[in-house]
Amino acid sequence: MFGFMVFLHLTGLFGWLGALLGILVTMLLLKKQLGSADANALAGKTITIFGRIAHPSSILVLLSGVYLILQMGLGPGKPLWLQVMEKGGGTIILLGVIFTAVLGRKMNKRLSSAGGSTVKLTGYLGTVSVFMVLIVSVVLVVSLKL
Repeated sequence: MFGFMVFLHLTGLFGWLGALLGILVTMLLLKKQLGSADANALAGKTITIFGRIAHPSSILVLLSGVYLILQMGLGPGKPLWLQVMEKGGGTIILLGVIFTAVLGRKMNKRLSSAGGSTVKLTGYLGTVSVFMVLIVSVVLVVSLKL
């Protein structure tokens, strides 16, 4: 069962990072075309579709991570990498889901109500980028077992 949970954990991580990367790349490519109704609609659909992948994937990472930590059963003398994974990873997941969901909804509202005007994406794309860097940082610390 432990091996299957590691598989689910990594699969969720790949899905989460992939969806965030998909949002980032697609929005950067659409940035110059935003302002037309079609481009705004496509940007809104992109946020919605990739959000439907990112949020369940992040929850899968959280639940499988909790299971894995409980199965390891280490006491108070946990190594740093495990503490970073447990506390930092859990916090990043919860904040990531909340911030990307709230900002994604706001972006969708702005994009749908903008009609033919340009919408600024910098705050949303910055938030997605920050969470991607944080996720990869936790993966690095855990991989190196610092």
